[in-house]
Amino acid sequence: MDVYSRLKSDLRLSRKSEKTQKQYLQHCRRFFAHYEGRDLDELREEEVRAYLHHMVEARRWSQYTQKMATAALKFLFAKTLARPNEVERIPWPRIKDPLPSILAHSELMSLFRAANRPLSRAALLCAYAAGLRVSEVTRLQIADIDSERGVIRVHGKGDKDRLTLLSPRLLRALRKYWLETRPPAPWLFPGRTTDGHVSRRHLHDVFRRALHAAKITRRKLRFHSLRHSFATHLLEAGVDIRVLQAMLGHANVSTTTRYAQVRTDLIAAVPDPLDLLATRVTGTP
Repeated sequence: MDVYSRLKSDLRLSRKSEKTQKQYLQHCRRFFAHYEGRDLDELREEEVRAYLHHMVEARRWSQYTQKMATAALKFLFAKTLARPNEVERIPWPRIKDPLPSILAHSELMSLFRAANRPLSRAALLCAYAAGLRVSEVTRLQIADIDSERGVIRVHGKGDKDRLTLLSPRLLRALRKYWLETRPPAPWLFPGRTTDGHVSRRHLHDVFRRALHAAKITRRKLRFHSLRHSFATHLLEAGVDIRVLQAMLGHANVSTTTRYAQVRTDLIAAVPDPLDLLATRVTGTP
């Protein structure tokens, strides 16, 4: 078995997501092409560092692309080549984590009204009302909707299943969608992928078209903003952060607490510093 085939096997056996497998393989192919003609046994830490420097400085890689490439090469050397010492000292890039982009309640209502096709509207509603990633929406099965318990079984990242909220309003919307379309089992949202469910690309297109139709022109909004909005709005409503962590499927609560940074209710509750100043000093600015 050649190295590339063994790498593909290692990725599958490690139960990486399909998206992660594809990205790791792409980055390793680029690495092989960069050192074409060189034996892999000759490539050491210095060559890995030189490759990453080249891609960051010459190709202007973003921090996220650099992080994914670093992860791919660390996996290649540590798992497939069984030479972890070659990459253990290579540092992870520092990622600037921007504040999540949140849709206001009025924007969400306009967005859902603008998604006039049954599948489009139901998929967007699921993403917001249950806090789902786009890949999780695509893989929802009819059997995952547990109306008796009021929960949705989510097939999350890394094959980690979890339960999240199935609100009465979302349940009514999904029942209406099911009566309108009668999707064939097992998928709730069928499509033209090899597995038979709707594709991530299609849902990204659905979201962009709905934004345009709703005349929402703010930049940096994407499908994942629905999940961000779910988390922020529930925090503002007083939902315990540990409950929210479980529904979102975050391994670490610190990932969930970042949504507290965009809670407008907390910001609005801060006293006016000019009022405080006026109570202590004669006259106001």
